[in-house]
Amino acid sequence: MSSASDSQPGGDCPLSVLIACGGTGGHLYPGIAVAQELLRAGHRCTLLISEKKIDALAASAHPELRFEVLPALRMPRVWSWRMLPFLRSLWRQYRLCLEMIRRDKVSVVLGMGGFTSLMPLRAGRRAGCRTLIHESNAIMGKANRLNARYADEVLCGMQACVSRLAGKRSARLVGTPLRRSMHEPVNRAQAAEFFHLDANKKTLLVVGGSQGAQAINLMIARALPLFEALGWQLLHVCGPADYAEVRKLYAAHPALPQHVCAFCHRMELAYAMADVALARSGASTLAELAHFSLPSVLVPYPHAAEDHQTRNAEVFADAGAAVLLPQEQINAELLGEYLSKWNAQPQELQRMRQAAGSLAQRDCAAVVAGIILELAAGASQSRGSSQTPACR
Repeated sequence: MSSASDSQPGGDCPLSVLIACGGTGGHLYPGIAVAQELLRAGHRCTLLISEKKIDALAASAHPELRFEVLPALRMPRVWSWRMLPFLRSLWRQYRLCLEMIRRDKVSVVLGMGGFTSLMPLRAGRRAGCRTLIHESNAIMGKANRLNARYADEVLCGMQACVSRLAGKRSARLVGTPLRRSMHEPVNRAQAAEFFHLDANKKTLLVVGGSQGAQAINLMIARALPLFEALGWQLLHVCGPADYAEVRKLYAAHPALPQHVCAFCHRMELAYAMADVALARSGASTLAELAHFSLPSVLVPYPHAAEDHQTRNAEVFADAGAAVLLPQEQINAELLGEYLSKWNAQPQELQRMRQAAGSLAQRDCAAVVAGIILELAAGASQSRGSSQTPACR
């Protein structure tokens, strides 16, 4: 598979790519990763994000990239009175996307899932662009199922998704792209200094995804004496909503080595510091855990669409890389039993570490960028021209 750096259609002509990736960190961060790869190769990218605060916060960390905001959409029930204004919003989004595609001479549209990607894919198809979708989860989401009809290529982050699509349409396993920061060389000593933690103590990383996880946050913060007794230190990324309360609970235990933050822009250091992660099972989080060969206790978000986080977690649990605990079952005592077991049997953690690493798909952003360039080059050749639409 070619990468973005060794293939560029149309000679020195930069490609213009639209990446629809807003709504959740699981859509946004992989989109950023692909945009970074294309930008590094000299191409032009626009990332479409939602109005959510988490999108604005993540975008603020990447001034080198161009972001455009689309009004948020949430699909109501089919027979709801809200369906009519929803359809009007879809039409407005479609017109905005079509105008943007023509203005920027976009050649390829990539949708990362969620309803933020629905109209960009449709408008891209209407404008004659090549179109792709990427599905990070073990099962394809509702928006991507709708988008598949407009896609020239379907890309999947997990083999489980490819297998579920078998016989329906072709799909490629490419993994879930990770931001360039995840590939920076880091070590535990550097991470310990950054977070003011002890490099020699076992570390539990608690992370609930880009928006936190209240049930996990409060369970952990109210059981701090247990972790102190077991000799573990805590690195807790709790999300902005619960930060004040969680910080207050931690402050009552100053003897416990700890670092609590609402959001972490240096997750590569957090993963380097951790011995075990307690996390939700969003696809991007799992891709990062695999990349860093990090054992985990996975607590799927119970209200995720079609329970896709449980399906994701099952992939890691079945491989021996994680312990899967439904939210209604997890408590501090049960978690303490696992930590105590791993204290006594460090070889078990090492086995889980190896299993997690075996699930990693390497160089995913470069692979996806390479596929984008292949599609653009193929479209150019089919027109009998040496130029892509972006060069016209």
